[in-house]
Amino acid sequence: METGDIYLLGIDGGGTSCRARLCSADGRVLGEGRAGSANVRLGVGQAYDAILAATAEALRVAGLDGAVLSRTWAGFGLAGAVDDERKAAVLAHPNPFAGVAIETDAHAACLGAHQGGDGGILILGTGSCAVGYHENRFVVIGGWGFMVSDQGSGAWLGLNAIRRSLLAHEGIQETSDLSRALMARFEDSPLALLNWSEGARPGDYGAFAPLIFEHAAAGDALAVELVKQSATEAVALLERLLSLGVDRICLMGGLSQPLEPWLPEVLRSHLVEPAGDAMDGALLMARQRLCDGGRS
Repeated sequence: METGDIYLLGIDGGGTSCRARLCSADGRVLGEGRAGSANVRLGVGQAYDAILAATAEALRVAGLDGAVLSRTWAGFGLAGAVDDERKAAVLAHPNPFAGVAIETDAHAACLGAHQGGDGGILILGTGSCAVGYHENRFVVIGGWGFMVSDQGSGAWLGLNAIRRSLLAHEGIQETSDLSRALMARFEDSPLALLNWSEGARPGDYGAFAPLIFEHAAAGDALAVELVKQSATEAVALLERLLSLGVDRICLMGGLSQPLEPWLPEVLRSHLVEPAGDAMDGALLMARQRLCDGGRS
């Protein structure tokens, strides 16, 4: 197989969307595409549907057809690919690629952020997760879901704000502009809040984060307390990465920018800008897969 015939594909398969980046063997980006969720927990077949749809778009942009996929080495960073059983199911599923490497989307993001070198990431979005890469091995902290983990996340920030606002509404705690604004979203009705909560997902709670930060910037006592709590939880994740020898860390996710100013300066000194994204990390995985087994 000639080097010019080889292609590399990086997949960032998140819970919301799947992104694909197609490159030549020398690293030139040829095309990108996007499709729906590629979370393995929703089924391997559904994940592959998204992967192939995003890949088809990348091929279209590159002006190539599907025939090149038999000469394409792929790296998958997939949400939900957290154990060997799920990874094995993805690798065993029929696919058109020359070879596939797989890790979680968080692993791929960490590799991309530090161009395959040592470093870590702290994802602060609807959920949270810390990933470090040090001395050729990964360490993962948190990220086990809203019910048992995800400390410092937007979902927990929103849930705590709702709980405190209900307590204030019932006279157990003092009210604030934030508590009144949140209860007003439910027409000041605990019953309406209860009915909403029975179907609420983590993202629904996380949607209140911008309102909380807005009130914190205005000095609202409840909002400031809640944001400081989230910062403390983020600090614990950062300190754990540092204790493991990971001293260059990128903050990622929608909560990272508003929460960063609330972090202690001693920890902020360890924060760096990411050198790349999860698709870049997946491309590194694809190239390694090629090096490990792609030459005939």
